[in-house]
Amino acid sequence: MSDQQSNADVLIVGAGPSGAVTAHTLAERGFKVVCLEQGDWVSPTDFPSNRREFELLLHKKWSWNQNTRGRPEDYPLNADDSAIIPIMFSAVGGSSVLFGAQWMRLQPSDFRVHSLDGICDDWPIDYWELEPYYNRVDKFLGVAGLSGDPAYPHIEYDMPPHPLGKGGMLAAGALNKLGWHWWPSDIAVATTEYES
Repeated sequence: MSDQQSNADVLIVGAGPSGAVTAHTLAERGFKVVCLEQGDWVSPTDFPSNRREFELLLHKKWSWNQNTRGRPEDYPLNADDSAIIPIMFSAVGGSSVLFGAQWMRLQPSDFRVHSLDGICDDWPIDYWELEPYYNRVDKFLGVAGLSGDPAYPHIEYDMPPHPLGKGGMLAAGALNKLGWHWWPSDIAVATTEYES
């Protein structure tokens, strides 16, 4: 470790979405920050979406399951007894390397699953305590979306939502026929020129 790194004020382990935003926020305020990452930079030119065989690559070399992926930076994860498997990627950017940019918030009810559903524990904080931070990170990243979704508290977006496209329109039509609620996803990709 260099002298410059050993004199850091803050050490962040993992430069994924949370670690990277935290590092940026602290560095802007004058802190000396070092991020440690388990893995190297991944070039966007290596992403499977740039290749004809992308579907095969998604099942092996770029699998969301690190046990299947088996890169030297990955470590085995036993999730046999778990109902969910975390999506992790050992590289600078962490799980954002596999991230499709859908930028959803927890709902207020997600903080009260014990009170409402009798499972797990309630969070010691609620949605409303986190809302200002959700808003700050949305503004920092540049989240595009459509305000007014009745499934969530009111959220204002700085950019309009992404167009649905053919597949989205087909899904929306099917959901409308079923009488199911749907809403365009919040996406952390700019739809207009944007500066946070």
